[in-house]
Amino acid sequence: MDYKELSKQIVKNIGGEKNVTSLMHCATRLRFVLKDPDKANKNKLMELDGVIQALEATGQYHVVIGSQVSKVFDDIQRLYSFNSDSGDDEEVTSTPQEKQSDEVKPAKKKNPISKLLETVISIMGPLIGVMAATGIVKGFLALFLSLGWIMDSSGTYKVLYVVADVIFYFMPVFVGFSAAKRFKMNELVGMAIGAALFYPTLAELLKADPISVLMSGSLLEAPVYTTFAGIPVLLASYSATIIPAILAVYFASKVEHVAKKYIPSVISSFGVPLVVLLISIPVTLIVIGPLAMLLSQMIAKGILSVYGLSPTLISALLGGLWIPMVAVGLHGAIVPIALTNFFTNGYDVIFPMITGHSFAIAGAIVAMGMKNTNKKQKGLAYSAGFNSGLMGVIEPALYGFLLAERKILTMVCIVSGIGGGAIGYFGAKLLQLTPSGIFALPGFIDTQNTGTQVGFIVVLVVMILSFVIPFALTLLMYRGKKDNISNK
Repeated sequence: MDYKELSKQIVKNIGGEKNVTSLMHCATRLRFVLKDPDKANKNKLMELDGVIQALEATGQYHVVIGSQVSKVFDDIQRLYSFNSDSGDDEEVTSTPQEKQSDEVKPAKKKNPISKLLETVISIMGPLIGVMAATGIVKGFLALFLSLGWIMDSSGTYKVLYVVADVIFYFMPVFVGFSAAKRFKMNELVGMAIGAALFYPTLAELLKADPISVLMSGSLLEAPVYTTFAGIPVLLASYSATIIPAILAVYFASKVEHVAKKYIPSVISSFGVPLVVLLISIPVTLIVIGPLAMLLSQMIAKGILSVYGLSPTLISALLGGLWIPMVAVGLHGAIVPIALTNFFTNGYDVIFPMITGHSFAIAGAIVAMGMKNTNKKQKGLAYSAGFNSGLMGVIEPALYGFLLAERKILTMVCIVSGIGGGAIGYFGAKLLQLTPSGIFALPGFIDTQNTGTQVGFIVVLVVMILSFVIPFALTLLMYRGKKDNISNK
């Protein structure tokens, strides 16, 4: 496939280069932020060889490519230089021909929730692949430790644990870089602000006794470990956090914007970072950090409170609705919440709810491949089923096959919901941040539990049954018509 030509056609039918504010990608999708989504031609995009689906959701325009999305993304990056902003609404740039028309209209206003989700996804999206990779290492280390194959006192374990934990321990630095890139400011300054959140001197202060306590006896009681110009500093353990760094860099980007206006260009190379760091780091440690940690804790407690109402029911609902949410692009709204929950509590209950969905899809798609008499579609089905079960990448299977078979899609959603309910009933938790599919399994190993690994066993059983049941039912339900799906 000519990815360069595909890239040109995608940008052309998305409304052209001038219609693009920013672009990122996940495992299967190009995620465009468009100035005017109405300029995107969905029908033309769907006709392109290599495009599986095109849809608008969560403030972004999604073009689903599949496993080759990174190649298309790289070509687009080489071919175009998007004049993107920091997410603020602005009028659509018009061509000379457009300026002669009275029909040129400003871009649609995005609601605050969409803008927030778009921002968080664009910041955390580039980090998820690396987090998943290191999470796999951490999961297998936990497995080898529980089996007695390695000792946590050995040099081998300690070196490999560095590989497994480095991005999590230094998370504010990575988030600081990604957030600075998103907010169009100096990335190195963003990293410095992230690093300041857990600078060793401040971390050592947390080990000492507090010098005073604010609001003692209330729900907002807060120990004070040091002061800055007489102002109490409420320190916290910011390692492996995301919200404090995002909010801190957002504030710093505004400071930098003002600083660039007033600092002479002859000294701006060091003058701007000087002003930004001198203002942003104290404000972050005194105000933004404590408030962000409070927000993180509120989100995490809120999730656990809802989950605690009925783990089985909540897990079954999300497990059953996850596939339709992916189909319309709403799943991106859940991922940042789950990540916040994981980094705040040290474990997550949201990702386990959806463990079975990719295996349910894989079972159904493999069965459809077996019954399909069209050789090309048979091969595509096996490939899509493999990607779904092994890698957790469901879009090719979902858009290429399942959406055309509503009864099978409904059955798969029900099985996924039952699997989620079972996981919720037994209280399985994701303890290491791992990717979807079969590679999620090591994430459920509890290194603190020397007894039966209930969560691990339940998830393994759900994975197996989620594949087997849809596989068997699809063999009974699916007729394997030659022309039942597109040959794209």
